[in-house]
Amino acid sequence: MKKLLALLLAVLMLASFVACGSDDPSEGGNAAVPGIVIKNDDSVAMGAPATQLNPVDVYAKLTYTPQMFYGEYRLKGGDTAIEQYEKDMSYIDIDAEYFDKIAAIPHALEVGPHTLGHYITRIEEHNWLRAHFQNDAGNLYNTLCSYVIEGNKIKLTPVDEFNVDKENNKITYSMQDVVWEYEFKFAGVDLTLSAGGKSVTLSTGLDVYEDTDYFYAEHYLSPGSDAIDGIDEIGFLYNAEDGEYNRFYVEHTELDYASFDQTAIGTLNKNGLLTFTVPWSTGTKTYQYVFFYGHDDGLVLTDGDKVYYYNDTYSDRTSTKLENFLTEDQTGKLDNMSDSQLEAIVEKKENLMDDLAKAFNDAGITVSVDQTSGEMAMDSSILFGGDSAVLSAEGKAFLNKFINAYTSIVYNDKYNGFVAKTMVEGHTAPLANSTYESGLPLSQERAANVKAYCLSAENGISAEYITALSTTLEDIGYSNSRPIKDADGNVNKAASRRVSFRFIINLD
Repeated sequence: MKKLLALLLAVLMLASFVACGSDDPSEGGNAAVPGIVIKNDDSVAMGAPATQLNPVDVYAKLTYTPQMFYGEYRLKGGDTAIEQYEKDMSYIDIDAEYFDKIAAIPHALEVGPHTLGHYITRIEEHNWLRAHFQNDAGNLYNTLCSYVIEGNKIKLTPVDEFNVDKENNKITYSMQDVVWEYEFKFAGVDLTLSAGGKSVTLSTGLDVYEDTDYFYAEHYLSPGSDAIDGIDEIGFLYNAEDGEYNRFYVEHTELDYASFDQTAIGTLNKNGLLTFTVPWSTGTKTYQYVFFYGHDDGLVLTDGDKVYYYNDTYSDRTSTKLENFLTEDQTGKLDNMSDSQLEAIVEKKENLMDDLAKAFNDAGITVSVDQTSGEMAMDSSILFGGDSAVLSAEGKAFLNKFINAYTSIVYNDKYNGFVAKTMVEGHTAPLANSTYESGLPLSQERAANVKAYCLSAENGISAEYITALSTTLEDIGYSNSRPIKDADGNVNKAASRRVSFRFIINLD
């Protein structure tokens, strides 16, 4: 898996980038708009897309979403532009501690959880941004706001009070009784906000401190989003200030990354078109989309009909992989971990799952090990007879092998201390005449009986392991709330009737 550090080190060794004005409509859609070609020495030639998009037409037909506003938008031109903005702008009254009036339109926006980088983004009921204004005396003013998109309007509600109680992991906040409303218009890297007869155009893709172009992405497909031909990650880097080096790559969910990461090529145009050519093993293909560039929050790509969200970072992806293996009070700790720490935890978790699967196989028992959910499931028909919660002789023999294999791995020197607790979970199938309430007692009783047997002297594990399990083994029944489904989304009733084990990681 690629990391930012690896990307930057690799980039420093690459050949110079090509930046040029484009007269080829297939590269820019507008001969007057410059295109930034991002490639490596070994990149294939840029191809032409099957359909040439017109960004103006795409913007006109879109239903805009909050993710399309992700990024850092600023007024181009530095101090000179700010001074002119102050002169031209009208001002509105506000209820703030040190300010009575602010500009009617912000001169900068920071939008998206990573670009904003604030505790408030943990409150998922709202979309959040920070808006920057000048007051009528020329002083800077910024405030956190929630925002909603309605047609061609963005509506901001500023935060009144905000407090983080780290000790109790609790956030409290209140909103002001005011809404700032702006009409918006996208034109490539530019976002124009209008209100009260005034307009301000902000740009993305700028260096943080200068007005030089800066485009960077190393982002993964967001959960729930459609993927472009199975592409799971899109990455590129262009920095006009620091030198002429660049790299463009994509990563597929199934194909080998190394086969094409050094040969893909992309052209990014400020009018809003991202065109890229990938030499897949099945044949070279060129793609073209209108892009919304989100800085630290990735990319949104669209052809006007479908929208593709590539907003997840490596940390997001890694945290998602770990969520099923953590208690709720531990998930907040992931935010304070580095990518290398997260990677080490994921690697150890995956190694543990692999070692457990091998141990079960060596013991001659069938246990379904799900690397994503963490479930180690066993068919309840092996453990119990019919609708009974009483363990059968065959079930006890199975559990003897299971618990011996499980403890021999979890408590060996390689993993000792890594598992904080082990859950025993009972499940029933969602039958036509059953409800959650009717299936709950059986699922609870089966989980409790399996736990009790695992802590008994009958199963043949050592007293040391029984002592370790006694402080970490917990049982819970889920009734029919977590059925097993096949690839077509149909419930597999036989597989749904199960007892499963799942371990919880100790991040400390």
